[in-house]
Amino acid sequence: MCSHYSCNLTTVDLRFLGIDGDICPPPARHITPGQQVWLVRLNECQAPELVQAKWGLVPPWLKDLSRAQSSARVETAATSRMFAKAWQSRRCLLLADSYYQWYMAPNKRRQLWSIRARDHALLLMAGIWERYPVDKALSYDSCAVLTMPALAPLQMIAQRMPALLTPGKAARWLSGAATCAEDFAAALAGFAFRSQQIVPG
Repeated sequence: MCSHYSCNLTTVDLRFLGIDGDICPPPARHITPGQQVWLVRLNECQAPELVQAKWGLVPPWLKDLSRAQSSARVETAATSRMFAKAWQSRRCLLLADSYYQWYMAPNKRRQLWSIRARDHALLLMAGIWERYPVDKALSYDSCAVLTMPALAPLQMIAQRMPALLTPGKAARWLSGAATCAEDFAAALAGFAFRSQQIVPG
């Protein structure tokens, strides 16, 4: 599960998605559910756009907003009432440079780890988004991160991780192409991760 992440890149080049020019999002060292996050999605003309949405998916029919979901499993999202419609037609990419994961050490003490690309490259986390109608004149967008079984190098820290996409697979995900957990894992074969324990200051 991914419950917090960071995006501290000075510039983000999204030309591989068809977004011209370097993007300079404000640095964010600790992003948690409930905050506004940057994501890429397709607009009504099927062109990629960079927008913000609240992290915590709220389908239009949800009455109890405390049930907003920050993550969804790739194994079940396509058939879940909460996530199925967004999986089919409202996909997105959340921008990060690392994500954080708690690990329970043998001494029963929790340790916080940071996981990033070894070359400090942009991480593209697969996500889904929804639009919630507050009233006839007002609405807001929300999103959830998709999670997958952790890859072998990261299983010592946790059993799950964000579903990450390489630049070559990102456009396919946004287009709504059929995707399963095995597809995410296969695309990340050979991806070099760097994990580091966060020592309290």
